[in-house]
Amino acid sequence: DGSSDWRYKTHLANMPIYFEYTDKGINSSEAIEGKYLDEYRKIFDLYITDSTVPGKDLAAKTGDDSRNEFEKGEAVFYQNGSWEYTNLKDAGMNPEELTMIPIYFGVGEEENQGLCTGTENYWVVNNEASEEDIQATLDFMEWCVTSDEGTTAMADDMGFVIPFKDAKKSDNVFVAKDQKMTEEGKTPISWAFTTIPSEEWKNGVGSALTAYAADPTDANWDKVKTAFVDGWKTEYDLTNEK
Repeated sequence: DGSSDWRYKTHLANMPIYFEYTDKGINSSEAIEGKYLDEYRKIFDLYITDSTVPGKDLAAKTGDDSRNEFEKGEAVFYQNGSWEYTNLKDAGMNPEELTMIPIYFGVGEEENQGLCTGTENYWVVNNEASEEDIQATLDFMEWCVTSDEGTTAMADDMGFVIPFKDAKKSDNVFVAKDQKMTEEGKTPISWAFTTIPSEEWKNGVGSALTAYAADPTDANWDKVKTAFVDGWKTEYDLTNEK
C-alpha cells in the first residue's frame, strides 16, 4: 500500500533510470526511454512471485507488515535502507543475522556492483529566522556531529551515518557492508531517482505496479511502461512550464 510502495516506485525504479543515465553519460533527463524496463520487470516478478503472500493481496500489505515478517523469519529478503537497522535491532534481531546485498539487475559488470547508496535529505537553516536563532541552530548542528554525546546519539541510538571526521563510528552493519564493498572497489549505484520529475509520476508508476502485481500480464506491464515513459515526459513538462 502507500506506506510501502515507495520501495518499488522510487528505490527499485532507480535501477532502470540509473543504468539508462549511465549509458548516456548524463545525470538528469527531460525524457526517459525505458531501455531497462524488461530488467525492472524481471526483478519485480521475482519479488511478487516469491513473496509471503499472493500478488493480488499485496495492495493491502503495509511497510510494517514487511518488516514484521522479516523480523519473525517469515521472509528472507526485505528491500529497505540502512535507516531500518535500528528498528530491526530493537526488535531483537542479532547483527550477525543481518547483511545487505546489491540489487543484481542483469546489467553491466555485476561482479563489481555495489549497494544502492545516496541521500535526498539535507539539513537547512531558515535564513529568515533571527540571527540569534540561526546561530543557535548552527551550533546545535555542529554539536550533533562533533560532540561525543551528539554523535553517540546519532550513531548508536539512531543508526545514522555521520560523514564527519570527529564523528563516532556507527555500529550499523548495513553501513559497514557498504563501506567494505566500496573499499573492495565495488561501484555503488547512485540515487538517480532524485531527478524523477514529480511525486505524481511516482504515484502513476506505483498504481500500475500494484495492478500488475495482482494480475501480472503483458497488458498490465504495458501500463507500467506507459506510466514510466509517457508519464515522465508529461510530468516533466508540467513541472517545467514557464
